[in-house]
Amino acid sequence: MKKTTLLIAFLALLCGPGYAQETRIIVTVNGEKIKAAEITKKLWWQHSAQGLSELIDEKLLLAEAARLKVPHNAKEAGQRFDNLAAGYKDRKEFEKNLKSVGWTKKDVKNLIKRQMRIKAAVIAAKKIAFTDADVTGFFEQNKARLGKPESAKLRQLFVAGKTDADNAWQALAAGADFGKLSALQSTDENLKKSEGDLGYIAKGLLLPEIEKEIYALKPGEYTKPLATGNGYSLFKLEDLKPGEPAVLNDKLKTEIKTVLINQAVTQKLPELVAELRAKAKIELAR
Repeated sequence: MKKTTLLIAFLALLCGPGYAQETRIIVTVNGEKIKAAEITKKLWWQHSAQGLSELIDEKLLLAEAARLKVPHNAKEAGQRFDNLAAGYKDRKEFEKNLKSVGWTKKDVKNLIKRQMRIKAAVIAAKKIAFTDADVTGFFEQNKARLGKPESAKLRQLFVAGKTDADNAWQALAAGADFGKLSALQSTDENLKKSEGDLGYIAKGLLLPEIEKEIYALKPGEYTKPLATGNGYSLFKLEDLKPGEPAVLNDKLKTEIKTVLINQAVTQKLPELVAELRAKAKIELAR
């Protein structure tokens, strides 16, 4: 995430108000200067074709949205914008981050609006719709994974070497407290601070070979040393929470219908773009 933000900020630096200053020095490497013009030229040759193609597609799709007179849900657009802003400490930090990459609140709101209009155009043009029967069918086919899986409350002790892991296992066998031992011997700082407490982890999220060992335990028991990552771990099972089957209520129906629509839009979008391009007059400037 940080790398992406830095890249965007860097591009904004190049393409901001001072981009015309092509002789501006961006960085010096062993005395060799890299100027803005060099980077702009390189980025142009690398990304211009894809960027141009995406802009053409967007123009065609927005024109189709206008032709079809698809509605724009301003309330939903506002909620999407608020969800983006909610990821920051406050609105000032959000706006500061936008400004750092050359964007404004209006730019983001317009982007959201365009995305929503394009989606609506695909739905209307391709007559995408799903009935209650479709939703029920999807539910029945995916009932197992839609429910809450069984979960295990775990503690973990992690060390770098097999000898340390064996020593920890022997200490536990002699009656040592798992949490305190993890706080003392784990080489992972987070495990030290939490005394190895991982909380409840849903079945299916851990590696199969590790889950096999864990679910063979009874609460209060712990595994033998297991190879994990670049070291060895012992896991203690503290509690098991049974899974809950999925119930097809109104909320889940809405969520399933949204998933089905999004899948259909993703599938039909390239098809609609191809149709619009076939009918469009696209001329490159000379």
